[in-house]
Amino acid sequence: MGDEMMIALIGAGSALAGALIGGAAAVMGAARAARSAYFGPLDVARREGQREAYVALLKAADTYEAETASAVEHARLLLEDSTRGSAHRPLRSGPDELAGYRDSISSAATHHPVTAAARQVELEGPTRVAEAAKAVRAAAQQLAVTLTCVERGFGHPDEGLGPVIPDQAHEQHEALRSAINAFASVAGKRLNTW
Repeated sequence: MGDEMMIALIGAGSALAGALIGGAAAVMGAARAARSAYFGPLDVARREGQREAYVALLKAADTYEAETASAVEHARLLLEDSTRGSAHRPLRSGPDELAGYRDSISSAATHHPVTAAARQVELEGPTRVAEAAKAVRAAAQQLAVTLTCVERGFGHPDEGLGPVIPDQAHEQHEALRSAINAFASVAGKRLNTW
């Protein structure tokens, strides 16, 4: 074979290789574009669902945190008056105020909106956000149990209500606030990484 034939074969081989590589790249690009066109709207809908679930949990948790802030203070005031009454000293609060404190504590012990919203977030995911939502749910439930114990303890003085309970309620309220802040941070990062 002559040099010209060798050059022609090398040129044809290079052209064929280039065409194969270019064709493969074009096919892969078209496949990506088709996938994006198909999954793009689904991904947007999924993201919107997650965003709505995150917002619902934050609203429910913030509302619960605000309601329980006054209930925790009312628990402290109830304990002070209980202690004063058992020491035969005059009470600081009248019967109507004490009943109002108990009603405030009783109504704040309802954590169900937070629990329902957290479960929705757990379904939407992803895992890190779901774990942060579980922490919010657990903190709300712990605080609700303590507030229920406070309210029942004043309804049944023979069961005994220790002075540690309002301190425990305060600590659990702070834990709830921290869990809400942690969830907001993780959820915000998730929403801003798309």
